[in-house]
Amino acid sequence: MSNTTIAALIAAVLASLVLAYSFWPSDDSGSGVVAASNAEIDDAEQVDEATVVVRPSFDVVRISREGTGVIAGRAEQDAFVEIHAGDEIIGRVRANEAGEWVFLLESPLEEGAQELTLVSHLEGADPVESDDIVVLAIPEREQDLAAENGVIAVLSPRYGGGVSRILQRPGSYMADYALQVSALDYDERGRATFSGTAEEGAEIRVYLDNEYVGDTTADASGRWSFSPDNHLFAGEHVLRLDQILDGDGVEIRVEQPFDTGNALDIAMAESHVVVHPGNNLWHIARRVYGSGVLFTQIFRANNESIKDPDLIYPGQKFLLPKAQAYDTAGT
Repeated sequence: MSNTTIAALIAAVLASLVLAYSFWPSDDSGSGVVAASNAEIDDAEQVDEATVVVRPSFDVVRISREGTGVIAGRAEQDAFVEIHAGDEIIGRVRANEAGEWVFLLESPLEEGAQELTLVSHLEGADPVESDDIVVLAIPEREQDLAAENGVIAVLSPRYGGGVSRILQRPGSYMADYALQVSALDYDERGRATFSGTAEEGAEIRVYLDNEYVGDTTADASGRWSFSPDNHLFAGEHVLRLDQILDGDGVEIRVEQPFDTGNALDIAMAESHVVVHPGNNLWHIARRVYGSGVLFTQIFRANNESIKDPDLIYPGQKFLLPKAQAYDTAGT
């Protein structure tokens, strides 16, 4: 567009404003002008509300080892939601009046790693993609089916720059509120953000390579995140988290090795308990695993350090193993 054309357009706009002002209904009080301005503002707000785009999103992903399961989330009211695994549409479902949808996955997903995405459709509107994706990993089905589920589902921003969140992990050996590291993300400037789970309101001390770097607190949903002030240098590091379980004097410590050049491997994390005065193995197992009878598994995993399960001492640090799953009702 030439400068002459731009100048002509500007002149036309100015001329229309002058004409509008010349013929505007006058009112000595000026109330007519105020009323017209308010009406214009109301119209503009209605247009803004009408153009708000509600993107489809994931709330729940629960996939069995066989590849079937349930996926649920939110979208625009009455929108049709497509669920994609890679380039394939694996399901379609309609959101209800509250914008909620649930899809039962009956055709098994393939083994291995894949990405789930969402696209919603409303009549007369363009398709809308989800901001997030779910990275899903399903183990080989030929493996021992008596073993734990093994499926991992991680919610991540489609284009990076945000915090990832684990929606499904292999059978948890801790209580739901256990202190854990779930993900490591980097923004566009390379700044790291760690995230994970803990008991609601838990205060967590954060160490990097055994140096204290700050504190964080778990929110009402039991999630926490932390970004170090300094950039991480390339190579191997160890993230350490310390938390004292409120009212119990049980100190949990998690150490997560990681390499800046590789994805976070949560299987490498080690959880420990640091013995405080008044602790015993039964009390620790009940607080950490949800069942006191599992104290025997702490004892077996630390038999070189614990000579007598009735005699443990303040300051000792014990490995918290992956507890074997069995019915512990009533304990």
